[in-house]
Order: sequence, then structure tokens, then C-alpha cells
Amino acid sequence: MRKIAVTMAVVVLVSGCTGGPAGTDNSVPAGTAVGGSPEAVVTSPPAPSWRLATLPELAGPTSVLWDVVSVDARHAWAVGSEAYSPAQPDDTGTPVILQWDGRSWARAPLPAISWHGRLDLVAADSPSNVWAVGSTAAATPEEQVTHVLHYDGSAWREVPFARGDGGSLALITGLTVGGGQTWLVGNDLSNVIIEQWDGRSWRSHQPPAECRTGGTSFGGMPNFCTFTAIKAFGPDNVWAAGNGAWQGFKGPLLFHWNGSAWRTVQVGVNEEESSFGALAGHSSGDLWAVGDGGLAVRASGGSFELLRYAQGGALPDVVTDLAGRPWLIDNSPTPSPSLVTYRTGGWARVPVPQPPDAVGMSLHGLDSVPGSPLMFAVGAADLPTNPRYLKGIVLEYAPAPSAEPRH
Repeated sequence: MRKIAVTMAVVVLVSGCTGGPAGTDNSVPAGTAVGGSPEAVVTSPPAPSWRLATLPELAGPTSVLWDVVSVDARHAWAVGSEAYSPAQPDDTGTPVILQWDGRSWARAPLPAISWHGRLDLVAADSPSNVWAVGSTAAATPEEQVTHVLHYDGSAWREVPFARGDGGSLALITGLTVGGGQTWLVGNDLSNVIIEQWDGRSWRSHQPPAECRTGGTSFGGMPNFCTFTAIKAFGPDNVWAAGNGAWQGFKGPLLFHWNGSAWRTVQVGVNEEESSFGALAGHSSGDLWAVGDGGLAVRASGGSFELLRYAQGGALPDVVTDLAGRPWLIDNSPTPSPSLVTYRTGGWARVPVPQPPDAVGMSLHGLDSVPGSPLMFAVGAADLPTNPRYLKGIVLEYAPAPSAEPRH
């Protein structure tokens, strides 16, 4: 086993925003041209800031967006549900997909859908290869059915998925598209689900040996592993995240696919009841994994650096921006969530706006636009209603519209 170096970092919590708010005056001081006529004042590009996006109307009483993905500056998708009623949880809710065209968000036309439920996950590697995963609303987990949708650049269609056909406790928790491959991971009770799309059908994979070996771990618990997130960088370079327990180990885990088998990768955290829940990075040499209890780990060159976010509870998602900095969702100081980024010396919370009629807000998914400073966050705002209803929202991180030069 290769040696894993773990560095404990001192986490310093600082406040403030990465860039000035929209409308900040970054203009060059005015001057006077030769002859006394005033010369034009050239304004520098506005600093990026988080702002609420304008969305098409989502059907009530409750709508939520759960995940978002972008492949370039003109193509992004957000998924979730609308027309959900908390008073009828088993037979309401309609899957919804919103599409970004570089300027605005609009509804994506979906195939005829006869089931009630939601879409939880979305991933893509090109404008003509987008995947979304969700499940039906049901009274019990055994009655839920997993649904997989694919977009080929012209239309969405459903793709059969036998592992989630009801009658089990299958829960799909991770989706990735990359290197010409599509992967789904999840869990069915104590069994790990790893499915790879080969272009025609799904192919099941065995988890690492530690996850399949009989026996008991701490406290007499059976040995187990969970897969909660997955990220593909190539056909023989795929990472997953979760946790596991067996004799001598209990804690968060990474898992790596080398093209022929999956193996467990410990990150230096042991005897801890925690789990990774999300992965991000531009390559396997700069990988971030986050989870519950403010757990955050950066992987680079085979070593792992523990950079806990001290204020964090569960961290639902992570993304890296154009500069390679991680951004986390922090829903803990409700009702005002924030996004958190890592700077030299520690984590910095960045406040985000919420709709003026909202009494709270939660964020669920993040993504960055390749080659651009633009990022998206999705979630839902709490409305001032009784019972409490929600409204799906999208946040955009981008320079504010630039003003014309003044004379």
C-alpha cells in the first residue's frame, strides 16, 4: 500500500466576498485631455458576484432544483421538480429540466412522463451527451423506481435502468459523464451499486474486495462500503467517494477505477463516523472531496490534505472554479445559506442573495463553466406560507453587466 501523507491545516474563518458586489465602482480616475476636453473614463470589468437568475415560472405549490451541470458558456442544465404538494407527497411532483443558452434559462422539452417524482442528478461532457437521474414519488422506499434520461443534442428520452425498477431499496447517489463513459453509483441496503453505460446497456461492477468480504467491523457491525458520489476523468481514471468499515478501519473513503478494478483509497481519517458526499476537480491530481461534519480533503500527487471547514455540518456539494479554488455549499446558518471558498490561510464565507419574498433558502448543487469564471448554484427559497412552500432558484456567479464608458 502506498504511503498516504496527511497534513492538518489550521482553518481560519474569514468573512467577505471574493469580488465586490455588482455595481461597485471600479472606474479609472477621470482625467483631462490636452486642450481641456474631458477624456473618456474606461471602466474595468466588474468583479464577479453571486446574483439571482431570472427563471421561467415553476409550477407550485412547491418547486426545487437539486443539481446543475455546465459544459461551456452556452450550455447548462438544472434539474429538479415542480407541482409538488407536501400534503400529497406520494402522488405529486413533476420532473423539470431548465436549460441555459448563454443568456437565459428556459424549460427543456421532456418526453411524455407518466410518473410523479423528481430529478436529483445531472451530468454531461458535451451539448449532445447529457444525463439526468431521478425517481418516482412513493409511500415507501421499496416502491420508488429509478428513472434515467438522456439528451443527445436534439431530444430527451428515457433509458431503461433495471437496478431501480422497484421492489428494492436501491438509491442512486452519484452520476458522472466523462471520457466517453457514463457511471451511476448508489446503494441497495448493504450492497454497493456501480453501473457503467457501454453505449447500449448498463454493465454492473463489483466494488473493492474490502466491501465484499464477510465479517464484522466496529461494534459488531457487518463490513460495509457506501458509494455516494463519482467523478470520471477518463475511461481508466474514475474516482468515487463514500465511506466504509471493517476490522481496523472506519471512516470516509475514496475509491479508484483504473480500467480493470475498483480499489479503496484511505485519506488518513480513521475511527470516525463520517462520509464523503461530493467530489470535484479538473483532474485526479487536484481532487476535492467533502462530506459531513465539515469534512474537506484535497488530493494531489498521491497525498491528502485535511482542510476541515469548521462551521460546516453536511456539505452537499463542491466545485472548483477557473482558478482551481474549491467552493462549498454551507446551509448550516439557516435561514441564510452561504457559499464558501478556500483562500490562502483558510475558508471564506461568501453571502448570497435570496428572493425578496423568501424567509429562508437552501442550496443543493453547484457547477462551474469550463474555461470561464461563470458558476451556477441551485436550490430552493422558503416562501412565507403556512404550510411552508418552496420555490426553485438558480444563482449565477459572474461579472455584472458592464456599463458604457462615461464622457
